[in-house]
Amino acid sequence: METLRDQKYVICPAWPYINAIPHLGTVLHLLGADIFFRYLKLRGADVISATGSDCHGTPIEVAAIDENISPQELVDKNHVKILTLLEKWNIRLNYSKTANPFHYKWVQDFYRRCFENGYIFSKEVDQLYCELDKRFLPDRFVEGICPYCGASGARGDQCDAPDCGKPLSPIELIDPLCKICNNSPIIKTTTQWYYDFSAFQEPLAEYIHQNEQLPENARKFSVNILNEGLQARTLTRDLAWGIPADKAIPKAKGKSIYVWLEAVLGYVSASAELGEREHNDPNFWKKYWLDQDTRTVFFIGKDNIFFHTLLFPGLLLGTKESYGKPFVLPYNVSTTEFLLFEDKKFSKSQGIGIWIDDAADLLPTDYWRYYLAATRPEIKDTNFTWSEFEQRVNNDLNDVLGNYIHRIIVLVNKYCDGKIPECHRLDDIDREFVTAIHKIPDSVADYFDRFEFKKAVSSIIDFARTANAYLSAKEPWKLVNTDFIAVETTLYLCAQSLLTLSILISPILPEASEKIWTTLGQVGKAEEQDFDEAGKLKLQPGTLIKESEPLFSKIDIEELQIQFKELRIRSKSDSIEEIPVPEQKQSTIPFEDFQKLDIRIGTIISAEKIPKTKNLLKLKVNLGSEIGQRQLVAGLATFREVEELIGQRLTVIVNLEPATIRGVRSEGMLLAAVDGEDLSLLIPDQEVSDGTRVT
Repeated sequence: METLRDQKYVICPAWPYINAIPHLGTVLHLLGADIFFRYLKLRGADVISATGSDCHGTPIEVAAIDENISPQELVDKNHVKILTLLEKWNIRLNYSKTANPFHYKWVQDFYRRCFENGYIFSKEVDQLYCELDKRFLPDRFVEGICPYCGASGARGDQCDAPDCGKPLSPIELIDPLCKICNNSPIIKTTTQWYYDFSAFQEPLAEYIHQNEQLPENARKFSVNILNEGLQARTLTRDLAWGIPADKAIPKAKGKSIYVWLEAVLGYVSASAELGEREHNDPNFWKKYWLDQDTRTVFFIGKDNIFFHTLLFPGLLLGTKESYGKPFVLPYNVSTTEFLLFEDKKFSKSQGIGIWIDDAADLLPTDYWRYYLAATRPEIKDTNFTWSEFEQRVNNDLNDVLGNYIHRIIVLVNKYCDGKIPECHRLDDIDREFVTAIHKIPDSVADYFDRFEFKKAVSSIIDFARTANAYLSAKEPWKLVNTDFIAVETTLYLCAQSLLTLSILISPILPEASEKIWTTLGQVGKAEEQDFDEAGKLKLQPGTLIKESEPLFSKIDIEELQIQFKELRIRSKSDSIEEIPVPEQKQSTIPFEDFQKLDIRIGTIISAEKIPKTKNLLKLKVNLGSEIGQRQLVAGLATFREVEELIGQRLTVIVNLEPATIRGVRSEGMLLAAVDGEDLSLLIPDQEVSDGTRVT
């Protein structure tokens, strides 16, 4: 295995936009970067990371206007929320935000250098202008009719109609209206500044053709753009919310730097901020970004290829050597295809998909980390389905990996007094297994080095299957009274395979990895070990191990879907600004929507556990003479004993469409408040008749 101890890396996942909680498709890039970052640390590389919240642009300013708060307040609040969620997901990257003074100053200095080098110019353009609000209307500040499909509500940057989706400019819209005041704007001339990408056509073409690390989809897309010829792109916008452009361009007072051309510079500014914050070194970032041997690796979706293979390198070239040396250009842009949700695109507005806050509430995040790594859409679009998720968790994590680990811990505790046994003579089966232990780190590393995460994960699970087969072939439980030396040798090698697995899975399953490591009585942490040590027989005989519970458990997908639907009802929108937090304006719905709900008071007259489920109960509820008795399915078994529910009052939505859950028909939904691990049923504070309507 080639050493990486003298190799420098900067790991750069795409910056999530701050207006929404990341969904599984968005977090895929952060997770991929986190896994690769952890892997490189195990290989001893000199590695830093740089990412954060993308905070500027018209959607943020529009959302802030709607909430009657400043864009900075909105950004600060949402940024904290995302930091908390990333911590739950064990994504430990250097995570900054573009809306901070350090980034502002760094970007302004960057573009001052590009301006002085002659790559920024101005020209007059026609734009929409609202006379009432006295402001130009870029992007999402204007809505109208799409000129291509005729759909209403098209934004000034894109038509959202499902069969259209074309990119737009505000001036193309038919019958445009100001988003703020709903009045018709006029066309007015203004001056904007442009970055001259055409000046870098040849060096960028050379870079694309010579960089053998680029994946084929990124290369083909980039070549097609280059064949069309690079054009100058708008650098400034008439927006109050953004980085002021006049500190970089003397005559650009009142303009902001366009978000698309400043957010990508966050990769460098976040590295510089890291250097000053943790190393007290203002030149720290130069050791990485100005060293041509540094490998800068980007984790993005295929819709962001242009920004990372052409736009970002084109910006870096514009500084020439004004920082002392030229910038290193991207080493690899690890580009994934789309992750779909049951054959549909993730959609915040339509409630399609799973967002990372809901995912973390449903299951330990190791489950989700495993699924996303094992199904990463590296070659073609991947479709999330609940059935495949269940198969990956129950078969791979629980049956193959988890059960094997638990069996070995139980056997060592049972037959060896909880101590790592001695390793004695080896037979042919033993030697074959030792060879598998020696080889597996090289195999996993080879896949990671080629950014083939799916194959890396698959090879680890296959090794666990090999270990299971070895244990079954040796059957040490049959030899306890006849050949205990063979028992000790088998259990020593099996325990060693657990140490191997602990190190190998640490980039993917950090929580499970550390549990295995500590259970084996090891000091330090698995994530701090050398990757190649996983292939050596390192366990010391006599080391006391711990007893442990199984690492994983099987999931009931129908039960999980019920819990997911309940989460979505409690959090109807996936927009961060609509998630209840202290001192935050709550989202609203029309009163007419609330009036559609028929909510009644009832009494539970019978309750029984639904077989082969952990938490589901079948309830019969009396809802008065008008409604009669209804059968409900509810996830209450972990909160209440069946006997104490008989006679319990409760509140039920009775006009929901019936559903069949685990073969049992459910004809309504009870209402409850969940606080951590506590659940309280919603009941009236005084006696009322069954069937009483809640209004």
